[in-house]
Amino acid sequence: MSRCKCFADTLQLVTDNLKEQLPSEEAATLKTEWQGAMLVFEENGIKSKMGMPVAYEYQKFKKSGEPHRNMTKGTTSLLMIYCPLCGGILKPDEQEQSA
Repeated sequence: MSRCKCFADTLQLVTDNLKEQLPSEEAATLKTEWQGAMLVFEENGIKSKMGMPVAYEYQKFKKSGEPHRNMTKGTTSLLMIYCPLCGGILKPDEQEQSA
């Protein structure tokens, strides 16, 4: 995913830590993945990039000015240019699947 191996190394540390806390039968079935990973379709193929999810919600109003009963909720993601763990630049041509 980048010059650094921060995402792969950090995910492996988390996986190892979780496996230590589980009985061996359950640890054998453990799967971990980054929730912010996304596929980006580019001219020369598909790339895997990391994104930071952002959740939002707001109150919609009817034409009468009365608020809708429920909040409107959604999510969007920001693509990272720099690694949030080490600060190295994320190069699109060196990306790997981390999940």
